[in-house]
Amino acid sequence: MDSIRTSFSEVPHTQGQPNNGKPVEMPAITPQPGLLATLARLSTGYQPDPERELHEKSYYDYPALKAPVWSWEIIWYFFMGGLAGGCYVLATIASLFGSKEDRMVARVGYYASLLALLPCPPLLIKDLGRPEKFLNMLRVFKFKSPMSMGVWGLLGFSVFSGLTAVIQAAQDSLLGNWWGARLLARLPQKLLAIPGSFFAVFLGGYTGVLLASTSIPVWSRSRMLGALFVSSAFSTSTALISFILRIIGAPAKTLHKLERIEWMNMLVEMVSLFAYLRTSGRAARALVGTEPREQGRTFWSVMVGGGLVLPWLIQTFLLTNKQDTKSKARKRGGIGMFVSALVLIGGYFLRRTVVNAGHTSSADARTTLWNARR
Repeated sequence: MDSIRTSFSEVPHTQGQPNNGKPVEMPAITPQPGLLATLARLSTGYQPDPERELHEKSYYDYPALKAPVWSWEIIWYFFMGGLAGGCYVLATIASLFGSKEDRMVARVGYYASLLALLPCPPLLIKDLGRPEKFLNMLRVFKFKSPMSMGVWGLLGFSVFSGLTAVIQAAQDSLLGNWWGARLLARLPQKLLAIPGSFFAVFLGGYTGVLLASTSIPVWSRSRMLGALFVSSAFSTSTALISFILRIIGAPAKTLHKLERIEWMNMLVEMVSLFAYLRTSGRAARALVGTEPREQGRTFWSVMVGGGLVLPWLIQTFLLTNKQDTKSKARKRGGIGMFVSALVLIGGYFLRRTVVNAGHTSSADARTTLWNARR
């Protein structure tokens, strides 16, 4: 139950060598929390108290909830869905408000959105077990059901993402010069992208809302999980587009704009993450704690440290350092690729640690009952 790692074992008061026939009381050694335990306490505002928690009522410590059955398919579905939605929104913004050089962002964004979306239905069907379950979910529409809304949101976004990507391919002459391609190229892509962006934002954030609608404490305690997933979707999608443009080459001015957007998205994600942990309190222990079944070591080192704080600091240094940001010459490679790769890895591990923490949180009977009393 105790998620605080100590550098010394907690030693009770013991007797030393007798002094004039009387035992000498030795002072107890106060446990010193480790770095990860300190981060967990500061971020959640919760100080674990094992002795008090052991006196909380439970039914022989039996779990009060069934463990979630979600595994790697859902983790990748959450990650790829966030990428697809974020890339679409960023491409739409570049198309509507960007300069002529920024059209590269729109093209890459629409293509990347569709490619990231393609694995999502198979992953969801694989998790459901049988394809007919997915089809059965399309038979009804329940506004109050996150699962039903999610399936219909995925379907709606698939239509807009596929259509805008095909129009983009026709405009780029990838479909040839026949009459069908010319007709597609004349369709109002910008007009279609506006409602498509609403579906994209929904797809990026509904997965967090879906988790929050359960009774598992680490997911349901805070209302910020959906906002956290949306902010992460924008961070990772900006990183993906930037990574691709640095491979194929893009104007330095365009890359600089993406760097500033990526920096801001990471900052918003850090604020959303802190708000989520702070409002989760004790319930977040399965995510930030360092006990064997808790996700704290991976969460703090890989997701927060390597996938968020480190790339944000590097990006801050790059933006404050003097660079040629007005050149229209194509630029490739650079440390920006490393930054983007770190952000993508961090976005994946955010979803992985959050989902895996749900398994641990569902087995914590006392925290489950504590969460139910709110």
